[in-house]
Amino acid sequence: MKKSFLAAAVAAFTLSAVSLNASAFETSTLNSGLGKGNVVTLEAAPLQLSGKSIKVGGLFPSVLLKDASLANFDTSKSSDKVRIYTVIASVDTPVCDQQVKDLSAFVESNNLKGIEMYAVSADTAFAQARFKKAAKLSDKIIFLSDSINHDFGRNTGTEISALGLLTRTTIVVDKNNRIRHIQRVPELTTIPDLKEAVSVAKKYI
Repeated sequence: MKKSFLAAAVAAFTLSAVSLNASAFETSTLNSGLGKGNVVTLEAAPLQLSGKSIKVGGLFPSVLLKDASLANFDTSKSSDKVRIYTVIASVDTPVCDQQVKDLSAFVESNNLKGIEMYAVSADTAFAQARFKKAAKLSDKIIFLSDSINHDFGRNTGTEISALGLLTRTTIVVDKNNRIRHIQRVPELTTIPDLKEAVSVAKKYI
């Protein structure tokens, strides 16, 4: 892939919609595959995904991520709650800004007892913390960083290989660490259906 194309893709991703109003990006019900051999589009430009594909019904892979305190978070650790992983590309993009702010508003206005909410990106934990504070996001959302080894992206098939970022995805994992729902939107300027993910998660509380 030529550098000029990558530069154009990054520019489009970060700047194309800065002037749009809040909630300008559409929620999508579409779903596409993860991992090597699949693509995500950015305003019709195809970007290759890499890594191992996860599947509904399978166990969620064990990955070490960093939380805001730089402590390790193991995705396979035992939990008495259902987990929803909201996977975002970067906190520096307008689509992700809307996606996480919408998530924050949703968790504050709905009873999600028994569900844990995580936001995962390839940003550093420091960048995530700055974004969370500046955007005044709910403390009910736990940010996790995949910036060091990109193990999350490679072990879930959510890595955009040319950009080193994660593709926009929502994953529901039950108390036994089994995957119950995946939605990976085929176009990066659209947002996964959070309400559908929550509806599935509630079945496993």
